[in-house]
Amino acid sequence: MRSGGNKVYSVIDLGTNTCLLLTASVEGSGLTALNEVQEIPRIGKGIYDTGLIARESFERAAEVFLRYRRLSEEYGAGKIFAFGTSALRDAKNSEEFISYIMEMTGIQINVISGRQEAECAYLGAVYDIGSGEHAVLDIGGGSTELSFIESGILINESANIGSVRITDMFFRNGYTESALAEAEKFISAGINKLPLYESERQLVGVAGTMTTLSAIKLGLNEFDFSKIHGDSLSFEEVRSIAGKLFRMSEGERKELGSFMEGRSDIITAGAVILRIFMEKLKAESIIVSAKGLRYGLMLNIDAFSKNG
Repeated sequence: MRSGGNKVYSVIDLGTNTCLLLTASVEGSGLTALNEVQEIPRIGKGIYDTGLIARESFERAAEVFLRYRRLSEEYGAGKIFAFGTSALRDAKNSEEFISYIMEMTGIQINVISGRQEAECAYLGAVYDIGSGEHAVLDIGGGSTELSFIESGILINESANIGSVRITDMFFRNGYTESALAEAEKFISAGINKLPLYESERQLVGVAGTMTTLSAIKLGLNEFDFSKIHGDSLSFEEVRSIAGKLFRMSEGERKELGSFMEGRSDIITAGAVILRIFMEKLKAESIIVSAKGLRYGLMLNIDAFSKNG
């Protein structure tokens, strides 16, 4: 489906591990998705050792951005908005990376704060989940955001806990019980700094860790949006899957399905983060949203358009 309407835009969400494209027709307070693509350039690889985005990551990301530019043009996007998150907030050479992408592709990246990331992830996640009180958990590669509404105010905070960051810090030499204990201690300390809610809310999870765990639970061979979006994982299912992933070899994790491409080495850390969050929040289950940040960014596109 292609549209030449003047309210068709593309949003690029460049995370620590993934780079997501959403092209949509925006009408008032709603949107219609026209095209969605995911690639895994992993610009955060090695960043927690060196503090720098590696040169090869510059080139991989530029190739992805060029493909996304072509796709956006095919679908009649009037403008492309690109956003960077945790890796670009952390890297010492973020400005150099952003300049390189602009020079090579003509696309300007806007680095958003952890708070902006949490707010947009919340808006995108609950966009079509239904009514009721929700809390949104967005486990990324470098950071994790928790958002919920309290007395009419959106509370959103970000912690430097993410699947790539935890893997690089604790599991580089393999998944051992001692490494797991250290990782759990670090994750718990980070979570304890967040304003955790006390009332009963339905927890909603977005991003790659959530959708991958759902695909594993459902026994899928490849990603299926229609089955994953709106799925529910119980705490016991999360705990069980996290334990199984911890005991698997890299090869065994890759064999779970095509959706493990680019995630097989970090999904264990993501599952551990989710398990500990659910323990802290006393959440019996979590709803899986396959939307999240890019949808929230698109829903706020008018504000970004005025700023840009």
